[in-house]
Amino acid sequence: MTPPLPTFLLLILWVLAGCGSSADPSSKNADAQAGGERKVVYWRGPMDPTYIRDEPGKSPMGMDLIPVYDDELKSEGNLVEISPGVIQQIGVETAPVERTTVFRHIRTIGEVEVGEDEVSVVNLRFSGWIERIYVDKTGEEVTAGQALFAIYSPELVATQEEYLIAVRSQGADSRLARSSRRKLELWNISSYDIGKLEEAGEASRTMAIRAPQAGFVLHKNVVEGGRVVAGKDLYRIGNLKRIWVTAEVYEHDAPWVEVGQPAQLELTNLTDEVVLGEVAYIYPTLNKKSRTLSVRLEFDNPGVRLKPGMFATVYIQYRRKDDTIAVPTEAILHSGRRKLVFVAHGEGRFEPRDITTGLQGDQRVTEVTSGLVEGDLVVTSGQFLVDSESQLQEALNKILASAKGEPAAPADHPETVWSCPMHPEVLSDGEGRCPQCGMPLEERAGTPAERHRVYSTHAEPGQYTCPMHPEVISDEPGRCPKCGMFLEQVEAEADAMPGMDPGAAE
Repeated sequence: MTPPLPTFLLLILWVLAGCGSSADPSSKNADAQAGGERKVVYWRGPMDPTYIRDEPGKSPMGMDLIPVYDDELKSEGNLVEISPGVIQQIGVETAPVERTTVFRHIRTIGEVEVGEDEVSVVNLRFSGWIERIYVDKTGEEVTAGQALFAIYSPELVATQEEYLIAVRSQGADSRLARSSRRKLELWNISSYDIGKLEEAGEASRTMAIRAPQAGFVLHKNVVEGGRVVAGKDLYRIGNLKRIWVTAEVYEHDAPWVEVGQPAQLELTNLTDEVVLGEVAYIYPTLNKKSRTLSVRLEFDNPGVRLKPGMFATVYIQYRRKDDTIAVPTEAILHSGRRKLVFVAHGEGRFEPRDITTGLQGDQRVTEVTSGLVEGDLVVTSGQFLVDSESQLQEALNKILASAKGEPAAPADHPETVWSCPMHPEVLSDGEGRCPQCGMPLEERAGTPAERHRVYSTHAEPGQYTCPMHPEVISDEPGRCPKCGMFLEQVEAEADAMPGMDPGAAE
């Protein structure tokens, strides 16, 4: 006696069984008799589609059997027909196939730094004492030519006197005067301060040292009254209007990064703002510990929102395809080497269609290179239940063919199979290794019998199959070429299906 099906499975089968049948069997039977065109092929249980009879009657649950007509079994191409009520219950949603732009980004983390080409250092060419400091705080913003501090230096005072004597005695254009002026300029004394010296006509005890560029004081190493010697760095000034961001790119993404590629930066504290920049430099060496490649990005920084030391999320756009056909990524069903979508044709009809995909872009959009055209409607939600209904209809057709003694042809399956070069009896529907010798399986054209054996959903009694991959069927014991589990032998089953009279299969 066949054990009863679990309750939850019966509910699922009941939902799927409603796809293509009416709730009133008597009305269908009346239509069939009145029209004389529809022929009842068999009768099945409303709650259990596997309960099949060749005549009307009652199911084990006491419900009237539902007639299944020949036109319901005839598939229009590969179309799957589902009733509108079931479509609403399983929440089928569709989206049009459109031409759009598909792009992909590398997402990584970067650190904001001061650009090395935007840093200046204040360094004296002579020794002296700091008399007064005008910019005495680290982080203070300065302009180009702004006085930083005043210094007293005996060397500087002597050079001033030498220049003034040369101007008075031989004139400003004399060789000695030009030589003295040149000495002051080489000490980074500004033209403005030299002009003031000429106007005053006497040497100044202190001289102002000015900022070489605009920016912010990044480092300060002077105090008022302190002595400084020639060659010592006193101030470090950086321009933060344009900053660098150093990002780490994983080794497998490194070949896609090129100089000049556009980049985006998102701050952790300002997630709604995006700063645009580009890849400026790719470092020539790889970090041995992290196996990452350092990439330098450059961004404009108006308002100094990007502070050195910040961490930010970086997106580098490395692939882009314009005017290409694309579908939502969730619409694609992955089945081994096949990629499948369901195309909606209206009135509850859905067509499973194989596609070839290209670039899988961001924002959950995937390029389609073949299999779809612009304007097609693809199922984006509920496609798994549509696929289940398609497989259920195919299974019922095979059950009927088996009951009538007709072989089920492996339609809609590839023309090739995967086989071992040394053991041709080992067959599979995909890549793997031979369970007997371990050699990689090779793809070749399959005979109808081999295709039926590989793509059949059930193994025959006496054959061996994998518990995890029932599509793997072998005539001899061994291991599954996909998962390595031991194959199990299929035991002999009853000739008749559960619930069918022995004469129904004749």
